[in-house]
Amino acid sequence: MQVIRVTVILTVAFIIAAVLLVPSTPAANRDKGSVNQTGQAAFKGNCVGCHGSDGAGTSLGKSMQAPDLRSQEVQKKSDAELVQTVAEGKQNMPSFKQILAPDQVQAVVEYVRELGKTRP
Repeated sequence: MQVIRVTVILTVAFIIAAVLLVPSTPAANRDKGSVNQTGQAAFKGNCVGCHGSDGAGTSLGKSMQAPDLRSQEVQKKSDAELVQTVAEGKQNMPSFKQILAPDQVQAVVEYVRELGKTRP
């Protein structure tokens, strides 16, 4: 009886400790007004060459018909559509699924949403 009680107490303590030690997701830790650091870093490392740092597009990007990421055309797309585009590529845009982890792709989409708030 004593062994069962100790085992139950230790099991419950282990479960509580595990729950408390598991980090929450980055998205859950960000308040709505904070900068999406993961998305911004992934964007700067992979997207700026064509889309520019503000999402408006570089001369290279414009020559390849890269859209202005701040535009209504892009911003009206669902997150799932944007994730698909980043992961799989589209027209002249290459696929990034071998370069970016799924959480990074999602963070890039969140960052593109932030860029959309700065439309001229």
